[in-house]
Amino acid sequence: MTVFLLVWNLIGLGAPVFGAAMLLGWVFGRADAAAVGAAGIAFAAGAVVAGAGLVTSGRDAGRVDAGSAHAIGWVHVLAAGAALVVSILAVLQSQATGAWGLGFIVLDLVVGALYFVVFRRKPTDGSKRWRRAVDQLAAAVSALDDDTRARILADIGDAIDELETAGRIPESVAAEARQAPPGMLGARFAPREA
Repeated sequence: MTVFLLVWNLIGLGAPVFGAAMLLGWVFGRADAAAVGAAGIAFAAGAVVAGAGLVTSGRDAGRVDAGSAHAIGWVHVLAAGAALVVSILAVLQSQATGAWGLGFIVLDLVVGALYFVVFRRKPTDGSKRWRRAVDQLAAAVSALDDDTRARILADIGDAIDELETAGRIPESVAAEARQAPPGMLGARFAPREA
């Protein structure tokens, strides 16, 4: 089942890119006609997979990361948008085979655009998620008995002292780490990509 889902998702993302690539031969003059029909079939496959994902995930859109959903939408919108422009130009110049493929390209474009409509990013999404995680952590720490909490804080303090003594962290970071609430060290001091 895992392999099937992997292949299914690869088809959903790869089909529109493959469909757009099928038109490149005509764009660069290596083909006499643009294969709009064949590209349309690839876009139809992508639209089916992305549409199925939209239906299943859209039922619980609030739990789906909007950034990930938008990435899927961008793949479909950009590939289908570029293919649509090329296909229309080819049809207008009577250099297209399978002009009916335009409909499938438009379908994939619409499905990709729906990812932006269904999975809207609210301005406070990130802060609400972060606040919820912090609140859950605070509740878990406060549920500990005093002895356990004191032992954990002592262990964390010893670990910070060892890192500072070994020269792994500077004194300023060690001082700041000692002030961080229990459990927040990873979130506060984890390396981040620039």
